Amino acid sequence: MISKDYYKILEIGPTATLADIKKSFRRLALLYHPDRNFGSNLHEAKFKEIKEAYEILSNASQRQEYNRQRNTRQPSEKKKTYHQPTAETILGQTLDLSKKTAALDHDRMNKLALYEQIQRLLAIQNILILKHQNDIKINKRIIDEIMFCTQFLPFPYVEKICLHLTELAGTDNETYSKIYKFLREARFRSFWNKYKLIAAVIVAFILCILIYILSTTF
Repeated sequence: MISKDYYKILEIGPTATLADIKKSFRRLALLYHPDRNFGSNLHEAKFKEIKEAYEILSNASQRQEYNRQRNTRQPSEKKKTYHQPTAETILGQTLDLSKKTAALDHDRMNKLALYEQIQRLLAIQNILILKHQNDIKINKRIIDEIMFCTQFLPFPYVEKICLHLTELAGTDNETYSKIYKFLREARFRSFWNKYKLIAAVIVAFILCILIYILSTTF
């Protein structure tokens, strides 16, 4: 009896064509390849899973047999494989990501991979669970940890993530203000990183002019 959903692993549907399978495999393999993620055991395991799914689904006979087994699974068996996350489990996942992020070289990290992991944590179903459980302490901790991870991302990613965080903050004005301040600082850093070279050239040019004026005057 099969235990893995290869279609879910490759992020495609059961009706996907061979071209769809190859395209999705290339995208995910590039994203999770261990060489691009500093030998991360987590990414290595994910990469092996993706490769396994591709080898099965890209082979016509193996895919046919897989589909046959997949379609004979009982609904009750499918339900057993899914567990509704709680605020506590979402917090645990967030803390785990925060620890991994802190251990990375922030200049060389795979920023797209980090962004997508944060997006999965802030998926709409997780936001709804957190708001329904309404544990203010947990929600604030999640927001703080995600902001820590997000500070290393390009501003367009930061902006999108902050939209989700404000949704989670709800009517908590203190937390909302903290998110807004974080977003404003990220925008300033982005602006400065974009134009600091130009600013340095302008300052150097002005200093050269001042030196020239002073030297000719005296």
